[in-house]
Amino acid sequence: MSTAARERFVEVVRDGILSLPQDLKAVLRMVDDPEFDDDSRVAAAGALLHVLSAANAIPGLRGLLAYIDDVLVLRFVLEDMGRRSPEAMARHREESPELLAPLEDQLAATRDYLGDLTSVLEKAAAGVSRLSHEGKTARQCVSDSEMGTWLYDEIHTAIVDMDFDPDVVSRAMKSVDQILPQLRVHVTGRAS
Repeated sequence: MSTAARERFVEVVRDGILSLPQDLKAVLRMVDDPEFDDDSRVAAAGALLHVLSAANAIPGLRGLLAYIDDVLVLRFVLEDMGRRSPEAMARHREESPELLAPLEDQLAATRDYLGDLTSVLEKAAAGVSRLSHEGKTARQCVSDSEMGTWLYDEIHTAIVDMDFDPDVVSRAMKSVDQILPQLRVHVTGRAS
């Protein structure tokens, strides 16, 4: 892997962590948008549950590094939603350009840095529709207005704790390579 690929990836995850509160709000709007197909809306709700539940596709990470998982799974879900409902995603791209305009480049940088390890995160993104948190499923959050309100409230409560200091996030990203052995375990069954 090249130094340039690593630097691009660090930028993606650093910026993604810093924008996570706004990104979660944008995804909440997608959950409520009937122009997305139902599976996309359930996946969007599942991505939010992934963040809330502290589910980890990359286990063993602590502190700010643990958010890398959330940032990337969220983006892989958005990529899939864009394939399934391109018109709805185009409208949201206009409403949330800071999240969606760079999405393709961010995922290219992620794939370039992680290579075959990307499959772990793609698999996690594909499974978010089956997640539950506090007894609520992603599908319920889309189909039941009371559960949708619960999801909205939970996300807004979680956002309060996401007031990240950019300098602290940048320092944490110096250890970004810690994710590689954790991902490798899922691909090969061993850390080396």
